[in-house]
Amino acid sequence: MPKKVGLIKMQAIKEDLIKNNQKINWIPTHLKDGRFGEWLKEVKDWALSRERYWGTPLPIWQCDKCQHQVCIGSIKELKEKQIGNFEIKDLHRPYIDKIKLKCPCNNKMTRVLEVIDCWFDSGAMPFAQHHWPFNKEELLFPADYISEGIDQTRGWFYTLLAISTLLEKGPAYKNVISFNHILDEKGEKMSKSKGNIVDPWQVINNYGVDAMRWYFFTVNQPGDNKLFSEKSVEQSLKKVIMTLWNSYIFYCTYAPEFRKSKKSNYILNKWIISKLNELILETTLKLDKYDIIGAARAIESFIIDDLSLWYIRRSRKHFAEISQTLKFVLLTLSKLTAPFIPFLSEEIYRNLSKTFISVHLENWPKVNEKLMIDEKLNQKMEKVREIVSLVLAERAKAGIKVRQPLNELQITNYELQKEKELLELIKDEINVKKITFGKGLKLDTKITTELKEEGMVREVIRKIQEMRKQKRFKPKDKISIKYFGDLELNKILEKNKKFILTETKAKSFDKSQTPLNRVKEEIKINDHNLQLFIKK
Repeated sequence: MPKKVGLIKMQAIKEDLIKNNQKINWIPTHLKDGRFGEWLKEVKDWALSRERYWGTPLPIWQCDKCQHQVCIGSIKELKEKQIGNFEIKDLHRPYIDKIKLKCPCNNKMTRVLEVIDCWFDSGAMPFAQHHWPFNKEELLFPADYISEGIDQTRGWFYTLLAISTLLEKGPAYKNVISFNHILDEKGEKMSKSKGNIVDPWQVINNYGVDAMRWYFFTVNQPGDNKLFSEKSVEQSLKKVIMTLWNSYIFYCTYAPEFRKSKKSNYILNKWIISKLNELILETTLKLDKYDIIGAARAIESFIIDDLSLWYIRRSRKHFAEISQTLKFVLLTLSKLTAPFIPFLSEEIYRNLSKTFISVHLENWPKVNEKLMIDEKLNQKMEKVREIVSLVLAERAKAGIKVRQPLNELQITNYELQKEKELLELIKDEINVKKITFGKGLKLDTKITTELKEEGMVREVIRKIQEMRKQKRFKPKDKISIKYFGDLELNKILEKNKKFILTETKAKSFDKSQTPLNRVKEEIKINDHNLQLFIKK
């Protein structure tokens, strides 16, 4: 080819490379016209061959005498032209070098020593996997999505695009996520000589694969360097993985008691389904755009803030009403989390669905058309939670525990005036007797004798529930309680005996005439000492 024609052809190919690159969705986006785009503008000649002991052979044979060369295009052609009947089992170098061909000058031809650059192998993957063009099977092309490290902007990402462009097939991939390097906590490259490497198996053994996966999905954007911190992986385990697991365990613990759930219009059921549908919509939209971190963080917020801290915590006394809804939420959530934390998702799905079908073979959840997103309810619940947050902050400033009931809260949100269920949620969460409406948020912090006594009783109940948990009693287990306190405290407890029996699921709550000498717990209630003993 004349030099001038060759230069024109090369310029046209470069323009096609740049044009095809514009059709690709790059994450992070700056790589399209930045690191990758600049590389294409200044694209260098590609040295196709390498000198290696093993690899895909350059299919060129050269005469030992006259230097005549021939390029072999297929296994069939190679078999037809080889000298003898050498059985071809492995086409890689060095095995293929044993095959000799006959030259037109009647001398032997030997394959040249070079192998093909391994990046050509990788770039040819979409075509080579189907033995194209010899096999006319439809190509799986272009790829919907590929992912590799940022250094592949001059490696695999480029060779895939270069080969598909040379073959006039357009870009070889629609979407690409390029991630940056993992560094140590100080931002330095890990190396054995520095002694700052991290053994991934040790991290996996300590915290599990799912926790490590979740850390990488949520720590920062894919294109940013990751300053690896084992503490952060531990945080992922405690904050997200264990929160989801404990939500599942909560269901499994109480479900046997409520095989027949009550039909109700419980407002938190409506709200959690609305929030779940909102989550399905958000994660689907983000994943469709390959916004992995955005989708993962949305799921994390739902698990921690909506499911655990609000829905389950506020519904513990309503399990019969939430049982089926909670099961549905957990099953749906297991499908949303499956791409991120595959093992925990599978465990939850298999146990709740009672099926041998894997969650990874399930269809992706869709927004339920009958139970759509209730934006008005979501907004009202958001206001409720804002009020609760402000009031709890005021309690903390005043040094008053949440278990200490207060008489009155005044709020300004008149749109909640007719929302009895939402107002009850506020009252329960911040522990006040009544809510009124007026100008500004005001909390009555005056503690009457009656309120003080109620606070003491709630403190005792909390301790008994802790003791039940420590002894691993089941929710259905009826317990017997013995207590020993001073005269004033005993009077208060005796007066509230019925309430304590109900709240603690106890069959007896009896005062001891003498200090307890068996295994017991000792606590201080205000200025009063109390001994407690429980058994089944």
